[in-house]
Amino acid sequence: MNLETSLVVVALIWGGWVLLKIHRRRQNMNNPIHTIISSPKKAVKNEMPRLGKPGTLNYDQIKELQKNNFEPDKNWSKEEADLILDAVAYLRCVCRDISGEETEQNSPPIEIQNELLRFILTEQDIREYVRKWGETRRVTSKNKPTNDKPILEMNNQYVRVRDLALGFFSDDK
Repeated sequence: MNLETSLVVVALIWGGWVLLKIHRRRQNMNNPIHTIISSPKKAVKNEMPRLGKPGTLNYDQIKELQKNNFEPDKNWSKEEADLILDAVAYLRCVCRDISGEETEQNSPPIEIQNELLRFILTEQDIREYVRKWGETRRVTSKNKPTNDKPILEMNNQYVRVRDLALGFFSDDK
């Protein structure tokens, strides 16, 4: 390989690298959430442990999950669906407390909700607290009309979820 061929190969590689950087920058500019949610530095492989007997998901839960932008799997259990729905209600209450907004239209973007949901479901103590909170809420809602805007207890779990949510809404990014 002579010098001219080597220079052409290096120029092609450098040009491809520059085009890749331009493409990534344009992708980030077209993403309106890019400024709100920073990309994770390390992909965390935490997963929610399986609960209950798989395949016990009922029709009402499927409809409620679809209403909340989930695509339910028929292998989910009733307990898993309840936990997911309770976690979504909890994180929306936390976001409501942070923003002070009372309307459903002012809920945070779905990307932020997904990050908060992932955090709630992968942290064992928060997951267990939200599961118990949801069970208590369902039992009390059978006895009296349900409260769509419950007041949350200011405990360690609430503070951790609130701090993560505040990180998404801060302007210093």
